[in-house]
Amino acid sequence: MMLKRIAGVVVAAFCVCGRVGLVHAEDLSERIQRMEQELAEMKQELRRQKEAQERAQAQQQAKDQAKEQAPASVTAASSLRELTDRVKVGGYGSFRFEHSSLDDVNNTFTFRRFVLTTDASIAPRLRAGFELEFERFRKLELEKSLEPDAGGLRYEQAVEGTNDSEISLEQAWVQYDIEDWLKFRGGGVLVPLGRFNINHDDNRWDLPRRSLVDRGVPVLPSTAAWDELGVGFLGDVTLSDNALLNYQVYVMNGVSLDSEFEQIAQTRDPRRDKAAFEVKLSPETGSFASDVKDAKAVAGRVSVSPALGHEVAGSWYYGQYTPDFLGKEDLWAASVDGRTGYGPFELEGEWVFTRFDGTRNVATNLARVARDQAAETSDPGLETEVEFELANLARSKYGYWLETRYRFWPAFLNDTFLGRSFANPQLVGVIRGEQAWLDDLVEEVAFEGQTLTSFETDNRRVDRISIGLAYRPVPLVVFQLAYEYTQTNSGKSLAGVTNFLPAGPDENDAHSILTGVAFGF
Repeated sequence: MMLKRIAGVVVAAFCVCGRVGLVHAEDLSERIQRMEQELAEMKQELRRQKEAQERAQAQQQAKDQAKEQAPASVTAASSLRELTDRVKVGGYGSFRFEHSSLDDVNNTFTFRRFVLTTDASIAPRLRAGFELEFERFRKLELEKSLEPDAGGLRYEQAVEGTNDSEISLEQAWVQYDIEDWLKFRGGGVLVPLGRFNINHDDNRWDLPRRSLVDRGVPVLPSTAAWDELGVGFLGDVTLSDNALLNYQVYVMNGVSLDSEFEQIAQTRDPRRDKAAFEVKLSPETGSFASDVKDAKAVAGRVSVSPALGHEVAGSWYYGQYTPDFLGKEDLWAASVDGRTGYGPFELEGEWVFTRFDGTRNVATNLARVARDQAAETSDPGLETEVEFELANLARSKYGYWLETRYRFWPAFLNDTFLGRSFANPQLVGVIRGEQAWLDDLVEEVAFEGQTLTSFETDNRRVDRISIGLAYRPVPLVVFQLAYEYTQTNSGKSLAGVTNFLPAGPDENDAHSILTGVAFGF
């Protein structure tokens, strides 16, 4: 009996072990089959990828062969498309008509400027920008000859051009986008002092004259559009879903006293005829060649935009403004600017302060190196005079402009020539108030025998109010109409403090009516 029980247990154990072994065998077989299936699928995927790669290579070879065999006109068209995709060409221009109460300002048309711009995408994260300005410019002709004549050598040169013309390079830079918040830029860059200098395009504004502190007086160390040669960084930093911080910081050659040479030929009766040569020194954009001073300037701007259409910013500038032979005097400037609005109302403004250190030291050093302010010859038939002058130099300059705009469009104009064919035309009412103060403005410098004999300064002020109406059929084009009133200290001339009003000695105010057109493309 016991033997039967033992035999039963043994048989049961063998059965259990057989079942377990069978289960393990079945699992192993399934795993092997699954691995073989996955391996087959991987081989098929590799085969498909290889075939796709071979097809792509064949298509590229076909394109290359077609391009080589294509007519020259097709190849040129393809190259042109590639170029236009990478290089964007644009620009802006403006002209105006002006009527003024000043005696020496005739009713006149003025071609303000025409500017060509390019923005080129060289490669991913590499860009280049360029801006060339033709201001009041129509033509420039140069004729010259060198030839034997009457036993000697004869040289002739004639220069012909339009009055007050200027050709200037406003920007020329390359940019490397390292990150959105860190971008390197180098070359000729706009100095980020205030908001107007970096947003100076004429079609951007609704009045046909630029602001006093940026152009007409100016309070900026140099007139807008003010560019310098240097390098720096800029970028955008996201603060929240709606808020954005933007910054620009540059090191550059910087503003310097530059010379302007003027020749005057004058016939006088009964006095001797006169030939005068005037050398005027005034603050100008720094050199794009070898710097005239052993120092560099720094400038920067930081702005915060809490929401679209709203911005507040602060900016600064610091650097030496004198050539080394006139000493080492510094200037510094600061600005606060911003923009806001509500519905159709917009408010935009800028305040700038500039300080020139050591203006009297500059005059003293000029006397030391120039020896005599004026020199005359003793020729009995011709009086010749050479004179040195300091211009547009003040111990402190400060001022502001504040512009209010209201955008509207009456529905009844939709079916008129003003509204037809335009998606969103606008009328813009605008008022701009502005003031500029010049403390210790250098009026007269006299020196003789390397000694400063006279240094006279004056405190001046310029106020202007402008009221205008602008019509914008499209955002890039504006037709402008404005009235402006400008005044300075009582009994003083506007000509001594502005660079756009040829006022007489006692003309201290001016009424002007201006119409203009500005366009961009």
